[in-house]
Amino acid sequence: MSDRTVILSDTHLGRPRGAVPSADALRPLWQGATDLIINGDIAEVHHPRYRGNAARHVLRLAELCETDGVRLVLLSGNHDPFLSDVRHLLLAGGDVFVTHGDVLHPAIAPWSPRAGRMRQAHNSYLEQVAPEDRGHLESMLAVSQHASHAEWEALAQQARKSKRRSMLLRPWKVAQVLWYWHRFPRLAARFLETHAPESRFGIFGHTHHPQISTINGRTIINTGCYGFPGSPRAVTIENSVLTVRNINTTAREFSFATQQIATFEIAQPTKPPNRAMATPTTATLAAK
Repeated sequence: MSDRTVILSDTHLGRPRGAVPSADALRPLWQGATDLIINGDIAEVHHPRYRGNAARHVLRLAELCETDGVRLVLLSGNHDPFLSDVRHLLLAGGDVFVTHGDVLHPAIAPWSPRAGRMRQAHNSYLEQVAPEDRGHLESMLAVSQHASHAEWEALAQQARKSKRRSMLLRPWKVAQVLWYWHRFPRLAARFLETHAPESRFGIFGHTHHPQISTINGRTIINTGCYGFPGSPRAVTIENSVLTVRNINTTAREFSFATQQIATFEIAQPTKPPNRAMATPTTATLAAK
């Protein structure tokens, strides 16, 4: 039996709207898989209003994967910056690079009403990094991790508004979002060229906009999200083939669409590193 890896992102477990309703709803997506990777914004564990519910969902996710014999790998994103100490993965011998995507912009989420706060935090943390380390991948990921947390220090009330309502109240933000969707693939390709030059494929989330773009010989894939504006996708890796697939949504669970969006030949797949978190702990799920 060959190894099969499933990659998802932006499930936002624990949020009452615009999110996966439960870990159980995702269960059909990892059936037959050996590894499940969730690439950031897994749960709202760092929001005071949703933290408890989000933590329960993450623990349930780990329990289900353990029951099904699936190794769970969680990468932290900007909504859960300290949920996991894993910020990126290199798969298939380095041919595939995976990270959430908040590292691509100093404001983390330039469409956010707290973008200025996050940019300020980003610059402040960057100044604390030794000059010779500022261009290193791990340093960049660490700086964006801390900058992401700056948003949650001031957002206890903000999440009461839905994303849709927030956009209606700030119509100029729609243009900012659309512009960033347009820029994202080139930013991602440039990031890979600098920090993962051996990688031909980059898998991201973060923007909530599913995309596949090929730029300068690199394929940039965004897996979308399960909330506003919707359209979640998944990436599967099996037998040296990377496949992008739509996900069907119902009120109770998710499943793969029959038709595949795209397939690519990649290098021989390798398992994610052992340092990936398999079972979250209470301490991990606590707010920083």
